[in-house]
Amino acid sequence: MTRLTVPISHPEEVEMLAAGGAGEFFCGYVPPEWLERYGGAFWLNRRGPVAGNLLQRDDVSLLAERSHARGIPVYVTFNAPYYAPEQQEFLLPLIGRLAGESGIDGVIVSDVGFLVELRRALPSLPVHASSVMASRNPGMVDFLAELGASRVIFPRSLGVDDISTLCAAAAGRLETEAFVLNEGCVFEEGYCMTTHRSVGALCVQLPDVPHRVLPLTPHAAAKLDGEDRRPAREMMGAFRDWVWFQNGCGNSVTERGIPNGPCGLCALFDLVAREAVAIRNTPEFCNAGYMCYYREKAS
Repeated sequence: MTRLTVPISHPEEVEMLAAGGAGEFFCGYVPPEWLERYGGAFWLNRRGPVAGNLLQRDDVSLLAERSHARGIPVYVTFNAPYYAPEQQEFLLPLIGRLAGESGIDGVIVSDVGFLVELRRALPSLPVHASSVMASRNPGMVDFLAELGASRVIFPRSLGVDDISTLCAAAAGRLETEAFVLNEGCVFEEGYCMTTHRSVGALCVQLPDVPHRVLPLTPHAAAKLDGEDRRPAREMMGAFRDWVWFQNGCGNSVTERGIPNGPCGLCALFDLVAREAVAIRNTPEFCNAGYMCYYREKAS
């Protein structure tokens, strides 16, 4: 079954997003105890240190209650690239309470070691492998299946052909999920070891940082002229254009409030043609092999 998985930041958003077609919700949760220990220096998840997250467990419970009343599952992100042992010890009982008392349906993680510990501590809780885990080949899909993950979320950088290959590798073992909206980062999130806390996203600002072309050896320095430097300038110019495109071509949103820049919507037709078994809850029609027709006008 194909579903729209939608981020949510507050229980009050459930009704609106459900009416818009949301089939699943994912959210972040940062309890006060975490902020007391680590502040904003160590993000609990990739949604941010505080903003965009639920901060009280009662809100998580209310979100799950309202979502379940509409048949929508809720998954909570614990997808920092890694957690120290003391942080894992803090999180395991916390997640146990979220599952047992607040009613969440599963969690999204990036740290492979933490995934293993979760499967040991809470074997019945579904665990989704975050896009931050950078699952880019069938071997990684096999690995996640062996560890007991229930779903693999593909990195945003994968194309339709790559997604099709990985969906085939995951068939019958793991659910699959792909992002439609791009987050704006020009690099592979799974390999990002930096922070945006103090200086912002240095990687995005890189083309505008003063720089110069240096030779690899002193011998080459004597021969380095303007023509030799041209390929480097062209590559940096191309990179600058790419960063500009990835971040909305200088715009933030359209007049209707829709983010500019690459979003992936145009790829849905290819993805549906290759992978979808059902769009509505009528898989028996899709499996029958008959073509669907739609009226040009509503009667």
